[in-house]
Amino acid sequence: MEGFDTERWAARRRPLDKLERDVVRLFVDRGDERMRPVLSVLRYALSFARLTHVRTCDGADVEVAGPVALHAQWVQRTLSPRIADADSVGALIPFLEELTARTQQARRSLLAHTPVDRDALEAEVTQRLWVVASGGGGGAGYVYPGVYQQLERSGLVPDLMVGTSIGALMSLFRARRRRYDFAPLVSAARRLSWGGVFQVLETTNRYGLPATLRLKLRNALGTLFERDDGEPMQIGDMQIPLLIVATGITVDALKHDLDYYEHLLDDDVRRSGIRAGLAGIAGTLKAIGVVREFTARRDSLRCIVLGRDPGTTEFDVLDAAGFSAAVPAVIHYDVLRHDPRMHRILGNLYGGYGITRLGEGGLTSNVPARAAWETATAGLVGGRRNAFVLALDCFAPNPRRLAWFPFQQLVRAANVNAERRFADLYVAHSRTLSPMNLVPSLRDAMTAVRWGREAIRGHMPFVREMCSPLDVLADA
Repeated sequence: MEGFDTERWAARRRPLDKLERDVVRLFVDRGDERMRPVLSVLRYALSFARLTHVRTCDGADVEVAGPVALHAQWVQRTLSPRIADADSVGALIPFLEELTARTQQARRSLLAHTPVDRDALEAEVTQRLWVVASGGGGGAGYVYPGVYQQLERSGLVPDLMVGTSIGALMSLFRARRRRYDFAPLVSAARRLSWGGVFQVLETTNRYGLPATLRLKLRNALGTLFERDDGEPMQIGDMQIPLLIVATGITVDALKHDLDYYEHLLDDDVRRSGIRAGLAGIAGTLKAIGVVREFTARRDSLRCIVLGRDPGTTEFDVLDAAGFSAAVPAVIHYDVLRHDPRMHRILGNLYGGYGITRLGEGGLTSNVPARAAWETATAGLVGGRRNAFVLALDCFAPNPRRLAWFPFQQLVRAANVNAERRFADLYVAHSRTLSPMNLVPSLRDAMTAVRWGREAIRGHMPFVREMCSPLDVLADA
């Protein structure tokens, strides 16, 4: 992200994030409410130590990494071994007096020597941004609405949603309203059909990489994502801020001419039908081979975050999700309609990134935890930076799915392993629909939703604790 040094701030903040997670897990595992005051002091001290910037009440961003640096080093150096050896939060009580005194002194010094005001400081230290990153994986991603349901039932409304591919599509339904309305998703599942979503045809292509199947997303879901004036919703219209990850493909990434990608699966689909042709062994192996070729050329791919990158906040949400879900040689999405605004946005995007096509976000960020974390930490979500990132992975390697296991391992090695270090909780879903079950029956979709609820339920005590506001540490 231009102007933001992700590696620098990750090196400063992530070790302290981990210490806080470890302390909270100690508390949750033991369930001893008598230790809550101890937990509160520990969490406040860690949150204060990882401060890098504070947005003041008058809207100015003040960098405080320097003034807090020595204190942060002392907290990390001193707490790390103690937390690692502790079998409970109570084991850290002997250290609490010194930690409290040092944190109070560091806070007094910061307020005395910087323009940061007390209210802004305490808001940054004690309040948590709640960020959900939903990854790609085709039909396996129908578990995500179940996760969103469970979070809603716990009173957790995301401050930011980030999605890739099917994760982007599912995030659309969550981000459109702050209060989660499950009914539109059920309505969509009832009426969708393979023929209504995909079409086999030869057509022109302008922005998307051609493929055997054309994704007709606007035909399938357009009425669900319209503004009150009847115009298509843009990314900036979502009530919950939304980012969608797509991949910019340069000429250097194309090993074959465009005709090759357009017709690679034609015989499989025409011989067996859309669903069977995609799910067949031959078609699956061809698709895996193409994705392998692209991920081997990562230097020729550009990770594009629609809704955050310059000039993309006006991107139509369905167009953004369509491009993010456009798997090379399998699914083609494009903007071929008369739409001067979108053509202008796409033209500027292509010129700015030097790309020739836009497609599947999973080629560069299949579980977009990094985009989620750095967007929050850069202060782009209401000026706050204290974020908890929940990363959902419906395409995690699962040896029980032998046909998909090598592909899942390929995607994990390509970018997911690097993304996971930016997640505060990474949930790998083991029970999912087949990735090729892109248009499930209502019964299958509801089963997947239930699996999603069950997958997150055991994590909820930890999540609720991590996202609860902290008490302000009293003055000395």
